[in-house]
Amino acid sequence: MQQLKSKLFAVLIIAVLTISMGSIALSNAHTPPWDIPTYAYCSVAPNPAGLGQLVTIGMWVQIPPPTAAGTNGDRWHGFKVTITDPDGTNQTLGPFTSDATGGTWTSFTPNKLGNYTFQVYYPGETMKGENRANPNNAYIGDYFMPSLSPPTYLTVQQDPIPQLPITPLPTSYWTRPIHAPNYPWYQISGNWLGLGAHSFAATGRYNATGNYNPYSNAPLSPHIMWTKPVAYGGLMGGEYGGDDTSNYYSTSQYEPKWAPIIINGVMYYTNYPGSSGNQVGWTALNLRTGETIWTTNTTDILKYGQILDMVNPNQFGGIAYLWSVPGNMGGFGASPRTYNMYDAMTGQYILSIVNGTGMNIVSDAGGNLIGYYVNNSRANQWGRPTLNCWNSTQAIFYPNSQYVKGVTSDSWNWRPPQGREIEFGRGIMWTKPIATNMTTGEFPEGSSLSLNRVDSGVALLTATGAAYYNVGWQVDAGYSAETGEQLWIANRTLTPFTRDQITKSGYGMYYYIEAATGKIRAYNLNTGALVWGPVQLSGDNGNVPVPNAYNSIGGYQTEIADGILYIMGFGGDIWAIDGRTGEQVWYTSTNKLLGPSGSDTPYGVWPLWVFSGGSIAGGVYFLNVGHEYSPPLFRGAKQLAINITDGSLVWEIMGFDVTNAATIVDGYATVLNAYDNQLYTYGKGPSKITVTAPDVGVTTQTAITIRGTITDIAAGTKQEQTAANFPNGLPCVSDASMNRWMEYVYMQQPCPLDTTGVPIAISVVDANGNYRTIGSTVSDAMGTYAFNWTPDIAGAYTVYATFAGTEAYYPSNAATSFYAAEPAATQAPPPTVTSMADQYFVPAIAGLFVAIIICIIMVALVLMKKP
Repeated sequence: MQQLKSKLFAVLIIAVLTISMGSIALSNAHTPPWDIPTYAYCSVAPNPAGLGQLVTIGMWVQIPPPTAAGTNGDRWHGFKVTITDPDGTNQTLGPFTSDATGGTWTSFTPNKLGNYTFQVYYPGETMKGENRANPNNAYIGDYFMPSLSPPTYLTVQQDPIPQLPITPLPTSYWTRPIHAPNYPWYQISGNWLGLGAHSFAATGRYNATGNYNPYSNAPLSPHIMWTKPVAYGGLMGGEYGGDDTSNYYSTSQYEPKWAPIIINGVMYYTNYPGSSGNQVGWTALNLRTGETIWTTNTTDILKYGQILDMVNPNQFGGIAYLWSVPGNMGGFGASPRTYNMYDAMTGQYILSIVNGTGMNIVSDAGGNLIGYYVNNSRANQWGRPTLNCWNSTQAIFYPNSQYVKGVTSDSWNWRPPQGREIEFGRGIMWTKPIATNMTTGEFPEGSSLSLNRVDSGVALLTATGAAYYNVGWQVDAGYSAETGEQLWIANRTLTPFTRDQITKSGYGMYYYIEAATGKIRAYNLNTGALVWGPVQLSGDNGNVPVPNAYNSIGGYQTEIADGILYIMGFGGDIWAIDGRTGEQVWYTSTNKLLGPSGSDTPYGVWPLWVFSGGSIAGGVYFLNVGHEYSPPLFRGAKQLAINITDGSLVWEIMGFDVTNAATIVDGYATVLNAYDNQLYTYGKGPSKITVTAPDVGVTTQTAITIRGTITDIAAGTKQEQTAANFPNGLPCVSDASMNRWMEYVYMQQPCPLDTTGVPIAISVVDANGNYRTIGSTVSDAMGTYAFNWTPDIAGAYTVYATFAGTEAYYPSNAATSFYAAEPAATQAPPPTVTSMADQYFVPAIAGLFVAIIICIIMVALVLMKKP
């Protein structure tokens, strides 16, 4: 944070001093030379400061060097800062040299309580006219006099000056743009610039080395945000029958229909609704919603994305671009000669770089596109092929370039010229010769060093005896990516015809795998030395040879993340190998994760085949079950999400793809599903909860029912099929139910009968102002919930229904209110009033009955006495 503040301080000085540069007159050198007074200044911040708290010291004189122009021209030299601490002890910092604005800065940490004094001294100098970028002679030979700044006082106290609180990582649904002060959010907001290409595509990989995005979370549930078709897909229908050969063209390995670039939450891709020769423009869509933002009608093919972090005296911050190549230069094996630059926000054309060549592109710390290529022409001073380094920004800047000192250089502004055609050669930063022979002599005819990859500051060049199948030897050579100087060269003896190839690089290492045997070796990129291997890939219980023979047919695809190699084989085997030691971290297979394939595939396993390997982000390895060619487009294929720590299954869902690995940005994974030729984006989406409670007749002796709904409101829920099937909203369901539920909702599969809902917490604020949770419930498969409760005190209540969220949904909450009255008091029963009938008539009747009974008894006794 302190470094950020220091940078902001420096930028502020630059801005202020830049304004003053406009007042410097242009003229010839003065005769006799002038003595020009200077005024030195000093600033210290923060002031006051805490003990041990870093402070920034700014220093400058009142005018910039008159000949300064961008990186060219004179600078002020010899600034020194004298610091006197509270005990009277002096310390001197420097000397320092200014930038083009005439100022600079440094930092200091006070270690004593009390008052410090700071003074800046500028020693003066004669303007020499060094490194000039323009013919202006004004002030050259003039003497700029010494100056001493007024003292600046710093008070150091015990407690540091507090900083504003840092915005934490989000816990609710969020979108782009990200508010600039949310500094920690960089950890979850990496872009996908497509600097590497999937097999047979022009772009589509995270960067030149693979598909590991270290700046994104991963979806931990197969919750679908949206789907979007890229071409006709699924079952053709009717007379074409209904089996695993009756689908539209979908496993288009030589015509990848989707190879994306993702910048600032926008996904860009070239449209291929038909075959590879029929690209029909670009689509830019919202990553979170699938909504189309714009389209272009062009035959160009997207090649790279770029975020140029431009820093100069007048500009500071990133600018996003798209780069394309003409359609006839973007196919498999093509070498582009023209690169076209577009604005990423609008898709509008800016300029073209022409007469170029194919390159391996990386992005440096400033976002400049740095291209490396081998020129096999020997028509140069060395009489040998050369390794070349090219810079996109230099090509556009030249001759107004911060990289090339042109005769009229002025790089104070970045202004790519609209509609201009720029020569590719202007961007070449260096050209260096490369080796033409092995230790045993010249390369065999037809062989020469070619660029394999650029990684870890090294350009790795290789020469092989035959394409694809090795004939027993290969030459590897490492060259500095910074200077082009050769670092090392080595002859490799390989096992002939085993398809022993470089599979991956990263973290200062590169790796070979023999496809025929499953043996792997590791070499140091900086020295070429063998680090470990060969190591035999093995399955459970150390099974050797490789667990499934199909691995030798499809070969192995690899990714690397944090020094661990993740390897998949066509036979369904998956490994994690420590790239530093060669030790196996874990092993699993598709049959272990999904169960036996039975008769659904012809392989006896669930095969794995994704061009250019899988993808990794947020601790999850994404792979697809599938195979290269169709038919058959067999049933049962799955999109897999695997825990990279132990190889366990995080989730799975129906999916068949071979052409592209998943892209993972902002926590959302997007894949192309060959079952229907639709894009599927998986990730955590927004939810909506409602709540109601009775509002009449409620008392503290009356049980009430609090009820509501909890629904999924991701953009896909508004798509035609989903909205028609769920007119009252798509219910939220548990993570355990998610895969089968999403297949039902978006993939036309049967409705699962064991779907469960999500937990809902019910809380109230009662009449006494107390907030308390009164219980919880679980929604049902229809997205409804209910909770019974009897209010325990009289008065007004506010009821809150809270859904805390799951791996599939962000939280949501809702509120309602009711009033609970005291029940009515119970009244005593009225006294009983005796009626006239009860007093007189009823007793009289009873007496009459008694008299009659007595008479009957007397008569009976008399009769019994007769003889």
